[in-house]
Amino acid sequence: MKTLDDNSIDLVLTDPPYGMSFVSSFRNETTKHKAIHNDDNLEWLDDYIKEISRVLKKEWHSYIFCSMHYIDVFVEVIKKYLPYKNILIWEKNNTWMWDLEWDYAPKYEFCIYCSNWENKLRWKRDSNIMKWSKTWNDLHPTQKPVEMFAYLIEKSSKPWDTILDCFAWSWTTAVAAIETGRNYIVIEKEEQYVDIIEKRVKNTTPPLFVI
Repeated sequence: MKTLDDNSIDLVLTDPPYGMSFVSSFRNETTKHKAIHNDDNLEWLDDYIKEISRVLKKEWHSYIFCSMHYIDVFVEVIKKYLPYKNILIWEKNNTWMWDLEWDYAPKYEFCIYCSNWENKLRWKRDSNIMKWSKTWNDLHPTQKPVEMFAYLIEKSSKPWDTILDCFAWSWTTAVAAIETGRNYIVIEKEEQYVDIIEKRVKNTTPPLFVI
């Protein structure tokens, strides 16, 4: 991120590690996900949000996903550098499978939305409850639906704007940016995801026109 210019990004849409040492239970014949690097702490979060505030343009929005486990930490850090606006709730169609007898089954994740009042949301005013079915995580243990990311991109950016995702994972942000006619910058340190999922971007077709 330090190689990016100041005031160069129109929208940040990212799904960072949640700090909960998550390991996916998903398995099939070709996929076995390992633990997510640096998901056992949030020591990196302050520097990360500070860098986000540096690279954003004057008119911008940001969406940062997190879970219920440390949303208080995420909000506290984000408020130091970004004008906190709202918390969106992604209601998905599945629940976590552990703690089956002692707790209620959670079927949601949080997304912290920030805006500096310079850039209005596009189209109609929507609820802060987003309902998209969860993916089967065949490409990454925290894979998000392309349709949900495309929706957020279209709500908060214009055609040819530049979208940044510093945790590319399954490259969902890149795919959604291409499908909505935006530019993108994605960062991914795990070679296994770069090698496999780069093909996903190459097979994504941009729209004939964008609005």
